[in-house]
Amino acid sequence: MITWVNFSVIFIRNTNTVVTIISRRMTDKRDMTADFKALDIGYEVQRSFANKFFSNKNVAKGLIDDTSAALLDELYRLVKIYTQSKKEAEKIVKNIIKISVKIGMLERSDKFSGNEKHALLNIQRNLRTVAMTLISFYQVDHTYDRNFLIRYVSDLQSDLKTLVKPHLTEKSLGRIDQVLDFFSNAQFLDSLYVPHKNQDAAKQMGVLMDLLNKCMEEGVL
Repeated sequence: MITWVNFSVIFIRNTNTVVTIISRRMTDKRDMTADFKALDIGYEVQRSFANKFFSNKNVAKGLIDDTSAALLDELYRLVKIYTQSKKEAEKIVKNIIKISVKIGMLERSDKFSGNEKHALLNIQRNLRTVAMTLISFYQVDHTYDRNFLIRYVSDLQSDLKTLVKPHLTEKSLGRIDQVLDFFSNAQFLDSLYVPHKNQDAAKQMGVLMDLLNKCMEEGVL
């Protein structure tokens, strides 16, 4: 988890994949996610897969922290606004969480080879580049380059699948495709950056970019 990555979307922090949440800001926003708690889902996923990666469940602690931005909750809101579908938004964000937690567990349990660790570092750098680009496109008028974002997200998709293919199932690879196909969709990207295309989505994107910028400043991403 990842715009996509707004996700958290898929956040890989240093050598750990971190799923993060911040506190709610407004009552109407709390109502929008009253039935969706990304942090709770993250812990549930972590517990579910702990036995597959660790002999000691305590080793899995710390993969998910609640000190970073509320990117996944805010991302859920953004996807829900765009798709007008609670079910679709939940599916996308849950898949981001599952992917992120699994990659974090693979790294923490030292399942990656030397080459794979190097590939993971490259993915981290690319994620940071995408995050900086998303912020820049939002803050500076007339800089939005749809093809640039699509190309970067497509490369990220390929790199992630190559990294995890020896370790995870085809179902997990399908989750990566589902998430990143959505976030590299031209219509979705245009709804965020093209003026007057989708004002509700663009407004929520502003909230998300503030939180993403906070992640960058605090060194979370």
